[in-house]
Amino acid sequence: MDKLSATQLEVGMYVDLGSGWLNHPFLRRSFLIKKQSQISKIQNYLKEVEVCPERSQVQLITEEAPPPPMIKEPVSATESISNVVALPEQENWEDSNRPTKKLAEAIQSDKPAAEKAQAIFHHSTELMDAVLSQAPTAELIHESSETIKDLAGFIVEDDEVSNRLLSITSHDYYTYTHSVNVGLKSLLIAKKLLNTQDTELLRELGVGFFLHDIGKSQVDPGILNKPGKLSEEEFEIMKSHPQRGVELLRSANSLTETAHIITVQHHEKVDGSGYPFGLKGKQVHEFGQICALGDIYDALTAERSYKKGMTPFDALMLMKGKMQSHFDEKLFEKFIQLFAEESMKQLQQKQ
Repeated sequence: MDKLSATQLEVGMYVDLGSGWLNHPFLRRSFLIKKQSQISKIQNYLKEVEVCPERSQVQLITEEAPPPPMIKEPVSATESISNVVALPEQENWEDSNRPTKKLAEAIQSDKPAAEKAQAIFHHSTELMDAVLSQAPTAELIHESSETIKDLAGFIVEDDEVSNRLLSITSHDYYTYTHSVNVGLKSLLIAKKLLNTQDTELLRELGVGFFLHDIGKSQVDPGILNKPGKLSEEEFEIMKSHPQRGVELLRSANSLTETAHIITVQHHEKVDGSGYPFGLKGKQVHEFGQICALGDIYDALTAERSYKKGMTPFDALMLMKGKMQSHFDEKLFEKFIQLFAEESMKQLQQKQ
């Protein structure tokens, strides 16, 4: 790696920005510069960057290196362009899905917690839409995982923002909005129920919770969005999404033990009636159960084209009456208490 002034950057250089997403506007920390607008954005945030000569498509000129020799013979337009021009547009996803400057400023500002929570929720929704609205590449999954870790770290460290996020829900049920709802709520459930100060653990949990349904990106949308009961064949396909998710995270080098547990176990039940493995009792990890609680709660309270969402109170009563055997008793009671208290607060605020 060579360190260069941002003013020396050129299209065709492969850069590593190094710093966290709050300090630059790109979702990826390292990438090939494919257009001038990316250079302008880098220069707005950073004075120096690391450049990788081996992965660059142009020769780096440094004080130690001599200038390149003059080209005596003309190079064809096709050959010249192929060396430095932007590749297919889908590789430029960071331009539209990066953490925004507005989000960074909101988090670092003295704005009220409610405004910070809304900014985080809005960005999380856009991020998960970007991840799940296409066939996600390994690079996209990995870089999204790193951004989710940063978001999760901030969320769990600010109690007031955490409390505000607990009451925010998108009631439009799509895979990406569901993933955000479950990601946020499961993370906050974990923070309160596990009573841990281990920020690194909570950051890793955040990745698992937000990406728990990544395997659905490989399931036919007609099955995902079917308004009614799935056929036996369709349900077998749907049941494959936890394992598909594990494989996607593994291919992206983002499959930590924590993410593995959450992704593969979020439909398991302690009474053995879940899938994909029909685990029982203590075989079902508490991380998987926490995600399952967030998953079911959101599915009940979200509105769909064929049904209205339940109120938080009704959803909790249904879960307590019919699903208590699906979870560890103590964990389930803590969950019910947490959301019962939150629903009472919301009710009092409306009065």
